[in-house]
Amino acid sequence: MDDHSEPSAHTSSKDNSQVAMSAHLADDLLSTTADGWRSFYNQLSQRLEAVGLADVSFFLNYGYLPIDSNNEAAFSIREGTFNTNSVRLVLELVGSLDLNDRTIVDIGCGRGGNTAIVAEKFSGQVIGIDMSVEAIAFCSKTHVKNPIEFRVGNALNIPLADDSCDAIINVESSHSYGNLPKFLSEVSRILRPGGWFLHTDFLSAEDWDLVRMRLKELGFVTDSDRDITANVLASRDQASDDWDQVYGDGNARVANFLALPGSAIYEQMRAGLLEYRILRSQLRTGAAEGRSTG
Repeated sequence: MDDHSEPSAHTSSKDNSQVAMSAHLADDLLSTTADGWRSFYNQLSQRLEAVGLADVSFFLNYGYLPIDSNNEAAFSIREGTFNTNSVRLVLELVGSLDLNDRTIVDIGCGRGGNTAIVAEKFSGQVIGIDMSVEAIAFCSKTHVKNPIEFRVGNALNIPLADDSCDAIINVESSHSYGNLPKFLSEVSRILRPGGWFLHTDFLSAEDWDLVRMRLKELGFVTDSDRDITANVLASRDQASDDWDQVYGDGNARVANFLALPGSAIYEQMRAGLLEYRILRSQLRTGAAEGRSTG
């Protein structure tokens, strides 16, 4: 839940109150503009507050449902956990990595659910960054059980110093950035040598090839490259059918944003036109050349 534009401190409920949320999204979801994404997510936070669901709406990711024995999460999930599939996606992304006593940054942290899970499972400094002023305000007042620092920021100009963190997680967000090479350069810039980039999203096969190529150029070695599309589709098959009431907008663009069965995004994943993958990549020690170039 982040994009490539600078966040605006002037966004207010008055700006969006008379506009349907779907108006901010493109018919082709991946063609949504930077301003569109920011306005959509700000308005979504306002909507969840208005309908009394803000305090139970921590996750926006599509989730992961185990369908066989090929699963990598090292942590079990307590019975009765709310949004189990979304929690599982984050744990699958981390896998068996030990991130204790590290500085961990969640780029595109959204409503903070992913960030809070990481802070719960691992000791160390945890930072959540997102372009939505409304989402960051929500996170700062809500996720107080474990120490987390939330900041408004831009994925293509991350507000952190060079070599300042040990792990970056990026969950279902990079498809909205508009410039994957620039984003990956920023990831490389703020990671310390030996640090991990944990990336999961739905992209075309061509974009995944671009990601792999750019990571290699920046000095990363990819430890795991796993297609989890089937697991994500199985999760979407369990999606709630009252989404139009929650969002206050029954437009097909919102169904597409949610990747509901029958939506364009769902069908593109089912047909293999979009691949939902997990990549875990480590920045080699001494990898400096090309790290700050866009």
